[in-house]
Amino acid sequence: MIKKYISSKSGNYVIDPDGEGGLAPFTAFCDMTDKSGVGVTVISHDSESRTYVHQVSGYGAQGSYSRDIHYTGASLSQLASLTRVSLQCEQFIKYECYHSVLLYNGNLYGWWVSRDSQKMRYWGGASANDKCACGMTNSCSNPSNGCNCDKNDYVWREDSGLLTDKTKLPVKQLRFGDIGDSSSEYGYHTLGKFKCYGIV
Repeated sequence: MIKKYISSKSGNYVIDPDGEGGLAPFTAFCDMTDKSGVGVTVISHDSESRTYVHQVSGYGAQGSYSRDIHYTGASLSQLASLTRVSLQCEQFIKYECYHSVLLYNGNLYGWWVSRDSQKMRYWGGASANDKCACGMTNSCSNPSNGCNCDKNDYVWREDSGLLTDKTKLPVKQLRFGDIGDSSSEYGYHTLGKFKCYGIV
């Protein structure tokens, strides 16, 4: 919308997605070159860096590690308003694992929490419960698992992809378990910037 009506130059702009709807306008970065130049609203947060999950005390129980996501300059209500006026929204999510599972045999050890506080039972690149991207294409390291990490072996593996359900985005929290029970369980999480584009 910024590109169409105001400017085609990337930069920070004040946006008001609900337009007089009661929520305050907020400042966001608009990337006018991403997605073939369609103009993408990009929201940063405090958990974009690759983050080590393993702790000495251990996080063996399901979802016992918790990381709240704080977005820069906007509340979840403001971002929900952005999703409603955007054609598409997305957020990249990745979990790197070493002898640490995600969605093992229908038991959630790792998950993401939606903006409305729902525990989400699928990972980036998937649309079905208890699956990661490789589970959608039957290409996981163990074909009987829904995620690469669920092979649960002593090899570094990864499950990653885009989350695209704009009714659930952005990610509010990350949860992981099966970490730190021994010296041989490790994990790293990475969560990308929240991006929306197109006009409904």
